[in-house]
Amino acid sequence: MNPQQSTPGDEFWWANPQLREQLLSDPAAVLRDRGLNMPAELPLPIVHEFVRVAWLLWVEGKILPLDQFYIDPADEGLLFGRGVWESTRTIGGNPWLWPLHLDRLRRTAQLVCIDVAPERLPDNKQVSEYVRALTGQDVVLRLNVTAGRPGKTGMVWMSAAPQPYYPSSLRLRTCLSPVQKGQAYLTLKTFQYAPRMRIGQEASQAGFDTALLLDAEGNLLEAAHANLFVRLADGWATPTADGGLLPGTVRQHLLERSPLPIRELTIPHARLGEVQEAFVTNSNVGIVPVGQIDTYTFPIGNDTLNLMRWLQPPSGAGSQYRFVQRGVIPR
Repeated sequence: MNPQQSTPGDEFWWANPQLREQLLSDPAAVLRDRGLNMPAELPLPIVHEFVRVAWLLWVEGKILPLDQFYIDPADEGLLFGRGVWESTRTIGGNPWLWPLHLDRLRRTAQLVCIDVAPERLPDNKQVSEYVRALTGQDVVLRLNVTAGRPGKTGMVWMSAAPQPYYPSSLRLRTCLSPVQKGQAYLTLKTFQYAPRMRIGQEASQAGFDTALLLDAEGNLLEAAHANLFVRLADGWATPTADGGLLPGTVRQHLLERSPLPIRELTIPHARLGEVQEAFVTNSNVGIVPVGQIDTYTFPIGNDTLNLMRWLQPPSGAGSQYRFVQRGVIPR
């Protein structure tokens, strides 16, 4: 059943009896159970919107509650990590840079031998309809595709989450990448993403916001969940995508369209002392300044601020409410 088929006046038509009782008595507890800490001042209608965000999925073109979602226990995405995904924020209900995300998902799927028919992937209109069936707020979306099992195609589904809080600048700790160059399953957006999660958590435990990965030669690659850009004396650069990093959609957008020239460059760790400004990017947060890498500190400079203004969503778009959420919403 889709929200368009809901019973008039029954806001929780999709909920099972036990969940319905919880929603009527303590909807905040329902959100906490999904890892969302709700601001105390949040209006009740907005609480109900984010309950829908937390509980309703897009599955093969239909909107279903979590307790009706099913994945074959023999699906190789579940058993062996043979799955691919993309995530991005919405702007005015529309998925940001969506054509770039779909293109990368198809290329990643082909690389790891997952066959997915293009018509099974939601276009911009389908994504927007899904988001607006849930909420008037902007959200972060994740689209997933699994390999299936012999004789059966995999699953295609999409989930939404509130846009998270993020700091005004980041502190990064360098560490050796857990992934060797050319290991597509671990470098790209597949279900085998745990090494990135782990190394980011280790940096957080050491007092930093996340990790900055280095290759075996000590060259900068990317943050655990974002691409890195640095301003050197001769201009802006981002580490070369030579198989050791995940080339993000915002990275591609900046390389192709930035009002400031940006080049790909091999950047040794020893050059951090030359960095004048730095920031990271992903499609969930756009641009976030970097204030520290190891013991090096950097100002939030005019170039970074100008690029943030250039990249920001159109005036009036965006989400009024943000949540503190357990865990990480990777790019």
